[in-house]
This record gives sequence, C-alpha cells and structure tokens, in this order.
Amino acid sequence: MKSVLGNKKSIAVFVLPAFIIYAVFALFPIGYNVYMSLFDTNLMSPGKFVGLKNYISLFQDSTFTHALRNNILMVVGSLIAHMPLAMFFANAIFKKIKGAAFFQTVFFLPSVICGVAVGLTWSFIYNGNYGLLNAFLKLIGLGDLQQVWLSNKNLALFCIIIVVMWQYVGYHMIIQLAAMRNIDSSYYEAAEIDGATAWQQFKSITFPMIKPILKIDAVLIITGSLKYYDLVAVMTGGGPNHATDVMSTYMYYEAFNILKYGYACAIGVILMLLCICSVGLSNKVFKSEKDS
Repeated sequence: MKSVLGNKKSIAVFVLPAFIIYAVFALFPIGYNVYMSLFDTNLMSPGKFVGLKNYISLFQDSTFTHALRNNILMVVGSLIAHMPLAMFFANAIFKKIKGAAFFQTVFFLPSVICGVAVGLTWSFIYNGNYGLLNAFLKLIGLGDLQQVWLSNKNLALFCIIIVVMWQYVGYHMIIQLAAMRNIDSSYYEAAEIDGATAWQQFKSITFPMIKPILKIDAVLIITGSLKYYDLVAVMTGGGPNHATDVMSTYMYYEAFNILKYGYACAIGVILMLLCICSVGLSNKVFKSEKDS
C-alpha cells in the first residue's frame, strides 16, 4: 500500500477515470458556459461575438439587479433563520429532551420532500381565496391581516423565505447534531463537576467544538440560497412582475422565454462567481486558530 501511495503514476491511473468523468460533466460545461457568455446568440445561428457586452448589460438591467438583491436577501434570511434555529434545536435534542427522537424525525422530514411538492403545498396555504393561512387568520379574529400573499410584491419573497426556512432548518439541525454527538462526553462531565451551567457548557465546549462543521454548514446555506430555483418557479414563477425573481429563475427566463442564451450564460457565470466568493468568505469567517 505504501509503495502504491508513493507512486505518482499509479495514483494517476486510479484518479484518471474519475477525473475524465468530472471534466466531461462539470469542467467542460462550465468552460462552454463562460465561452457562450461572450456571444449574442439564440443557438439557432452562429451568433455574434460581443465580448463583455453581456456582462456590462447585466448590471444596467434593473431586473437582474433586483434578482441579485433578492438572492442576497435569500442568503441573509437563510443564514439568520437556519444557523441559529438549527443550532437551538440541535442542542435541545443533544441534551436528550423528552421525545428527542420524534422531534428529530419531524424536523428533518420536510428536507427530503421534493421541492416542487413543497412549493405546490405552500401555494395552497398562501392562496388568497381558499388558503389555510387566511382561513386561520379569520378563525382567530385577525381577518384584517388577510392578504393575497404571493401576489403582493412586498410580501411574496418573504413568504418564500419562510418556506425555505421550514423545509431546510431540520437538514442543518441534523448536520450540527451529528457534530455535537461527536464531542467527547468527558468534557461535559468535567464541566458539570466544576459547576458549569448549560449555557457555559454550550459557549465553552459545544460551540468551539462544532465550529469547523458550522463553516461547512454556512457554505451549504449560502450556496444553496444562491441557487434556489424550484420553490420560486413553482410558487410565483418570479412574479408578480419579476418581484420574486432570483438569478436562477431570471436566467431560465432569458434562456428559454426570450432565447437570449449568451445573456443567460453570463448570468450563470455571475452566479458561479458568487458561489465561489461565498465559499472563500465562509472559510475566512469561520477560520479556526488551528488553521491559522
């Protein structure tokens, strides 16, 4: 085994098949997307090379800048909702509250449901005519708060963020719970002997020990928020009047409704760069002393 690991040619032989598959299905599409973003084309003609014109036009496009702002709101909303809530629920289950196994299953269950099914279900809940939300508000005497939720351009995006929070908070809870369960119990036993409170144990033991996993979790939250498509497409289609468009839905609109494929590819490149930058930023924020 040692001789194989020390032989670079042997390593290359084993790695090469996986690298070829990765190159064909990941690197080549990325490279071709960057190449296409430099053209004005509808794929029915050779297209015209325009250089960086598509990128310049993007930031002069009010719909794109609005979609970018919506993506940033989704990222911030998801971080605020997922990270603290997931940590709170994970710590509660980690401390073995009554019915911990039941709550663990209930919170995690929405994350395995198809995004389209979730979007359709919540569309019925938010429906202004027969939705459960309006019916509930009327039942408890708050009928004045009834809205056509997904048709209100000021509320529609926040309605979607609530659905995102409901669907994925359990997923991030499981990630953090797994990290907590990997902590040596002797730390907590020593802390209890010293008279440390539950909060002191969390602050001094749990949080520092799960910090590397929080970095991974933050990357998943941010990149996932930047790439949201299915919920927005099903619940609002980017409407009303592009009010809930995010970059992925606007990219789809430009490519398959307007047939501006070069322009849509430019949106894809910007989206990819934002994901890369978010990973670098998360690594910097959660950089541990050991990494330093």
